[in-house]
Amino acid sequence: MSSESNRTLEKGLDMLFQFTEKKPVLSVKEIMELLDLSRSTVYRLLETLKNKELIQDCGSGQYSLGLNVFQLSKIAKTGMNLINMATPIMEELSQETGETAILSGLVNNQAICIDRIESSQTIKLAFERGRMHPLHAGASAKVLLAFMEIERQDRTLEELKRENLIDDINMFKESLKKVKDQGYVVSSDEMDLGAWAVAAPIFGANGDIIAGLSVAGPDFRINSNQKEKITNLLLAKVKRLNEKLKLAEINYI
Repeated sequence: MSSESNRTLEKGLDMLFQFTEKKPVLSVKEIMELLDLSRSTVYRLLETLKNKELIQDCGSGQYSLGLNVFQLSKIAKTGMNLINMATPIMEELSQETGETAILSGLVNNQAICIDRIESSQTIKLAFERGRMHPLHAGASAKVLLAFMEIERQDRTLEELKRENLIDDINMFKESLKKVKDQGYVVSSDEMDLGAWAVAAPIFGANGDIIAGLSVAGPDFRINSNQKEKITNLLLAKVKRLNEKLKLAEINYI
């Protein structure tokens, strides 16, 4: 494949990633602004993606993801054995705690929300699937960083330092050691104001961390006794999930 074809493919993929749960429909103008592309280039890419049913025309210059995206998503999820095993446990967690259960993984040294089961309560925290954020803050991110392989952890901390997201590497590393020693991490007001969360690591059969499972909710609703109960419940569920993954010899998401 030529370099020009690679650039065209990259632009097409970038276009697909502009569609989110908050913005499932985009206009040509919005796509042009988001990707800094000319109108003619956007139309040419849209036409190619429409032919593959990855984009569909909603009329009036509006576009959304096509049916083949949903088919690919279905195929991908079928192959994600961790998600299949984690989903019923996440449903139990959400039902028993009344809060949102979140499955997080690592992508390019950032935490990403792979899946979540939302709280049934009226006031709840919303975590979009695909939402990404740095590893320095939030229980779902910190648990991934704390249990990460040491060399990768060191490189990640250096990167966070360069980006001015942490002040002192040694102090931060010491806090991660405490997380690893206790087996879970708690956060409050770190990613979202008024949010409380607790997260524990999910290990593959080889013993390496592959994901994190957390429970999150508004701090005002969760008293200290409930926080302790949620933490113990999460640890019990994660232990069960880790045992299943080991038996199934799963080492990936």
